[in-house]
Amino acid sequence: MRKFSVKQIAFLFIVSVLLLSERTYAQKEVLYSQYLLNPLSINPAYAGSREAFHLSAFLRRKWFSVRYAPITQSVSADGAIANGRVGLGFQALNDRMGLFAATGVYGNVAYRFNLPALAKLAIGVQGGVTVLPLYDIGSAAIINRATGSFGIGIHYQSDRFFAGISAPELAGRTLSFSGQAVYQAIRPIMFQAGVPLNVDENTVLIPSILISKIESRPLGVDINLRAWFNEEIGLGVSYRQNSPGLIATNYLQAFAEYQLTKAIRLGYVFNSKTPESPNAMQFDQNSVHEIVLRFAPGVLKFTY
Repeated sequence: MRKFSVKQIAFLFIVSVLLLSERTYAQKEVLYSQYLLNPLSINPAYAGSREAFHLSAFLRRKWFSVRYAPITQSVSADGAIANGRVGLGFQALNDRMGLFAATGVYGNVAYRFNLPALAKLAIGVQGGVTVLPLYDIGSAAIINRATGSFGIGIHYQSDRFFAGISAPELAGRTLSFSGQAVYQAIRPIMFQAGVPLNVDENTVLIPSILISKIESRPLGVDINLRAWFNEEIGLGVSYRQNSPGLIATNYLQAFAEYQLTKAIRLGYVFNSKTPESPNAMQFDQNSVHEIVLRFAPGVLKFTY
C-alpha cells in the first residue's frame, strides 16, 4: 500500500476542502432565505408588483465571537413600465460565507394582467449567471467558472390575498475541467400564500406559508407571521423546516423593520442558523445577522 508523506496528506486535505467549499458554499440559494423581505428572490413574477421603483440592499454577517467574520451582500431592485403592465427586476449577489467569493447577477421580466376587484396576475421569467470558483489541480490555481441561471414564476395579488408558485432555478450546472459535474444547483418548486388582515386602523397582520419541494427530499414548510403598526414599525417571525438550501435546515428567523422616511426603510434580521449551510466553515457561532436597507422614492402608497 502506498504511503503518503505529511506534505502530501496536507495537500490532499487542502484540495478536498477547496472542492467541498465550492460544492457547499458557492450558490444562489443564499437568496432564498430573504424572500419575506425580498419576494423577488424566489419568484420572478413579483417584479414590478409594487409599481414604484424599490431597491433593497442586504448585508449578512457573522459577527459575534467570530474572527474574520464572513459576509454576504445582495442587492435587489424592481419597478414597472408600460402603465404597470411590465415589471423589470435585477438582483446581484456577492457571497463570502465560504472560502471564496461567489458572485451572480440576475434579471427579471414579468407581465401583469388586470383582474376584477383590482387584483393582478403576473407571469415572470428570470435569467442570469453565477460565477463559481473551481480548483484546477493541474495549474494549482483557482479559476472562475460561470454557470447559467433560469427561473419562472406566477404571482397573484389582491388586497385580501396573495399567492405564487415558482421554480426559481431550472439551470445551475457547473462542469469541472475534466467535464464532470461538480456543482448541481438545487431546483425547488415553491408555493407561497398569505393574507393581510386589518386588525384595526393601525395594525396589520400578515400570516403566510411557503411550501417547497426538492427532488428526493422531505417537503419544506415555512410558517410566517408579520405585523405592521402605524405603517411605521414592522415585526416578524418565521419557523422554517427543511429549508431549500444545499443542506436542508430547520431554523428560526426573526426580523424588525422601521420606516425611517417615506422613501427609506431600515431592517434587521436574525437567523438562528446560517440558512444556506448550518455548519458553514464550522464556525463557533451558528447564527447569522443581516442589516437591510430599502429605498423607494416616489411611492404612492405604503407597501408591506
